[in-house]
Amino acid sequence: MKLHHLGLAVSLATSMSAVAEEKNIIENILVTGSYNAVEQAQLTSSAIVVEREALLALSPYSLVDALRQVPSLWIESQGGPGGLTSIVMRGAESNHTLVLVDGVQLNDPTNTRGGSVDLNHINMQSIKRIEIIRGAQSSIYGSDALAGVIHIITMEPGNETEVNAFAALGSDSFYTYGAGISGSMANFGYSIKAQKKDSGEPLRGSTADNNDVVAKLNWLNDSHQIDFSYRYFDGNNTTYPEQSGGPTFAQSDDLDTTNYVSEQAAVNWVWEVTPLWRSRISSTWFNREDDYQSPGIVPYSSVPANGAETDFTRTSTTWVNTIGDQELLWVNVGLETKQEKGISDGYLDIGFELPTTFDLDRRINSAFMNINGMLLDSFLLQASVRHDDAQGFEADQSVQLGMRYQLTDNLSILANRGEGFKLPSFFALGHTLVGNPDLQPETSKTMELGIEWQGSQINASINYFNNEYRDLVDFDAELFTNVNRSSVDISGVDGSVKWQSLDKQWHINGQFNYSDIDSPTPLNGRPKMTLGSSIGYDPDEPVSYNLQALWVDERYTTSLYTGEVQQYTLDNYVRLDANVQYQYDANWKFSLQVTNITDSDYQDDIGFAANGPGFYLGVRYDI
Repeated sequence: MKLHHLGLAVSLATSMSAVAEEKNIIENILVTGSYNAVEQAQLTSSAIVVEREALLALSPYSLVDALRQVPSLWIESQGGPGGLTSIVMRGAESNHTLVLVDGVQLNDPTNTRGGSVDLNHINMQSIKRIEIIRGAQSSIYGSDALAGVIHIITMEPGNETEVNAFAALGSDSFYTYGAGISGSMANFGYSIKAQKKDSGEPLRGSTADNNDVVAKLNWLNDSHQIDFSYRYFDGNNTTYPEQSGGPTFAQSDDLDTTNYVSEQAAVNWVWEVTPLWRSRISSTWFNREDDYQSPGIVPYSSVPANGAETDFTRTSTTWVNTIGDQELLWVNVGLETKQEKGISDGYLDIGFELPTTFDLDRRINSAFMNINGMLLDSFLLQASVRHDDAQGFEADQSVQLGMRYQLTDNLSILANRGEGFKLPSFFALGHTLVGNPDLQPETSKTMELGIEWQGSQINASINYFNNEYRDLVDFDAELFTNVNRSSVDISGVDGSVKWQSLDKQWHINGQFNYSDIDSPTPLNGRPKMTLGSSIGYDPDEPVSYNLQALWVDERYTTSLYTGEVQQYTLDNYVRLDANVQYQYDANWKFSLQVTNITDSDYQDDIGFAANGPGFYLGVRYDI
């Protein structure tokens, strides 16, 4: 671990969730989508919160599988654990979603996918909760939040000392194990968790293993709080090259290989200057090093052998002042500075090695203001504006306007309009062959109208959205370079319903996503509709059960295994998963997960067949 690289860091995420943590965190407090922690009813953007227990009931070992049951999200996975994953939020590109872990941004602009994040690189056992904000959020986060934000919050320090250990074995040589400890001493809190995971080889050629360490410290008194967090993650993947035809059709069994090390750190200081003024200074640091090697796709005229060693670092410092009464009228105002630097030492083998090296950096200075007002105790108005001055580009102003009206104690409506922008990735700007230094930022304008019902037994929501994406970066085959030209319009509806019985033993959830995409060319990996449901039974006895079903519509995909670009339509499918948990006593807990119970035969990419039925047996010991 390169601790000498650690910069000062954290975002509001780690700090304010630690403040709220007194063993039982208030579930409707969010740290995402605003400059200060707020209740979910104090946001005008639609938000989803998935707590730890709900995640583990959906999938104890795969974040990709768990998030497929979340409204507005589709997580595309190329076969096994070593393959690429893509986040599709309301039909947008995978690199249009900003992904945070404990307030630190993970999007890496040196990768070939424009900064998209592989969710296989986040282990379930370290997650406390996930907050998802939909719609453009550049007025809060600046660049990259074109479609929305996914914020993953890891385990926090607690009031009492807790020690735990866990292990699991599964099909196809899967195994994982780890341990954690958390607690507090006087005003000081701590939490440390470590995990080793090897996903085995459920699909031929597709493997992944990783090591994960997360540590958090906090200190607080009547007017000050200081938080520190650090995460180390390393591993390696193998897979058949994307669009190669996979194990079924690829004309060569040579595999892509990736070795990586990812580190992040954060420090945050919150000062309650007065009852009506909170000042927060936070800094974050993120570094990722990748060594990627690909044999290309036979016939090699399609994609020659290639590779790259990349090193990317992002640091940021933010100063936020929250002024006013958060029950009536409050303002967030502040400044941010961010530095990004990316180095890539790459090559393309065309009979000889052609260098594809770049070394780029940029600074982004920002100023922002966010105004919130409650009218008549039931009508919330919000307005945000942010000025981002990025080195080498014209300054950008992002505006967001929203309202939420509480019609009754249970029923509310919301409306929101946001603007987003995304700076071109370093890969798109600097790659020797296809890079274009004249690229301009991609932009979005998103609008949504929603209705939410919060009751003792039923929680439900439905949202209509209409999103416009402009100046999207695309590859021009004739010019053989990246250009700004694509425009995509996406409208649709998504929603969810959750019911629990009066005795809280039965839980039934349902969700759906529908996106109508207007694009000059068909977009890969975007089902027009998905439907998901889960049924849980948690009686007073020590055994609990959960069954999930997922229906996925047809999707387009592209393959090069014939030597020419071929587009296919993948069939729709239904998949069933189940999870059983047994609490033996106060210390021991056992779990059994069965995936793809009916052995559904489907593909997420041509030649990459779905994993068959999988079995995973886990045990956890808590002190």
